[in-house]
Amino acid sequence: MPLLFEKVDSQGSLLGEISLRRRLPAFGDRGIYKVKLGEEFLMSSMFVEAEEALSTLGLAAVEGDNLSVVVGG
Repeated sequence: MPLLFEKVDSQGSLLGEISLRRRLPAFGDRGIYKVKLGEEFLMSSMFVEAEEALSTLGLAAVEGDNLSVVVGG
């Protein structure tokens, strides 16, 4: 059976191990990235609606041109 994911990196924290994993391509040619804390999923590159909504709210609170925001878990 082929490997379904690879652990890109991990670090210990006070709450447990935080890891970045890449699920090998299942949809098209791109992998799916996931951030986990222990066995709990925190973020996925497949589902980004919450992060997009947070960035829209953040940018609505400031004025300026060519602004960008990064949302992380």
